[in-house]
Amino acid sequence: MRVGCLAQIVNVIAPLVTNPTAVLRQSIYYPYAWALKYARGRVLDLPVEGETYPIKADGLRADFARDDQVPFLDVTATIDPADGRVSLFMLNRDLESERELVVDWRDPLPTRVLVCETLTGPDLKAVNTFERPALVAPQALEAPKPGAKMNFKLPPRSYTVAHLATT
Repeated sequence: MRVGCLAQIVNVIAPLVTNPTAVLRQSIYYPYAWALKYARGRVLDLPVEGETYPIKADGLRADFARDDQVPFLDVTATIDPADGRVSLFMLNRDLESERELVVDWRDPLPTRVLVCETLTGPDLKAVNTFERPALVAPQALEAPKPGAKMNFKLPPRSYTVAHLATT
C-alpha cells in the first residue's frame, strides 16, 4: 500500500493551479514530482557532517522551542534494489553561499549520472504566474563525475536531485 500526504492541496499553496486554458506548476510542485519519479526502494542512512548555523526559539510553539544548531546541508537518499539506481535529494539552506557536498560511496559505486537538476533562484518569494510559468523551475546542474567520491556544488537557496546508475 502507498500513502502520500500533501497538505498544500487543501491550503493556499497548491502545487498545480489552473485557469480555463492552462495548468500552472508552482515551485512546490517540483520537489514532489522528483520524489514520485526518482525515490524508489529503501531509504539510505546517511551520516552528514558539515557546518551549522544557530536558530533561536523566539516565536516557536513551546513544544518546538529550543535554541539549536541546524546544518546548512540536508541530504536524503534512496536505492532501488531492482535496478540499483540511487537518488540523492539535497537541500542547501545557506542563503548566501554555494555549499559543497562530498559523497563518499562504498557499495554500490555510481557509474553514471542520469539526472542532476536544481531548483534555485535569487528571490525566495518568487512565484510562477500564467504570464511567467517557468520563473521558478528546475535547471540542469553540472554533475560531478561518478565514482567513489563525488563533489556536488549546491547553489545557495537550492533543492537538488541527482539520479544515479550504479554497479
